[in-house]
Amino acid sequence: MIVGARLRCGGAAPGRTRQRVAQAAVGAVLVAGGLAAGCRSAEAQREPGWELRMPDRIELTSGTTAPLPIALAVDRGLTISKDAAVIVDLALEQGITVKKRRLGRGDAVDPEADAPRFAINIRADAPGDHLVRLHVQFWLCGTRTCRPIDVRRVATVAVVAALPADAGVDAPSDAGARIRGH
Repeated sequence: MIVGARLRCGGAAPGRTRQRVAQAAVGAVLVAGGLAAGCRSAEAQREPGWELRMPDRIELTSGTTAPLPIALAVDRGLTISKDAAVIVDLALEQGITVKKRRLGRGDAVDPEADAPRFAINIRADAPGDHLVRLHVQFWLCGTRTCRPIDVRRVATVAVVAALPADAGVDAPSDAGARIRGH
């Protein structure tokens, strides 16, 4: 039984590029097809050696923009491959927008960093709670081998309605308060 596939990292000889691509394709098929023994999703299983850091919830006022910070962190002795892509895909609900829905290493705060971090500017257009679904893919490398990481997370963007410009000047202190009663 095949338990997993690993891609060798480092300086491959020029003629070995096809072999590296073929190994990566076989590894992706094995992981996607769930053929590895005891295979569980990335969310259900905490992987040792790396972490995706991001807030669960951010709050914005309608019409404003704020960054959603996302950081990849790795343990000592591990790296995120600079030869392979780091892909961050965003799926947004209506009511919030971003300039780009797909980000790569070049969009990171410091693209040359060993563990990239991103600051994704989110614009709040409509009041309410809106979900941001994040899908991150990268290759985690040890001293001799690399393995693909595919992780999904969800954050909530809570958007509150902006107050009118003159609401605080002439409005009584209890304006807008709902009174529950009889």
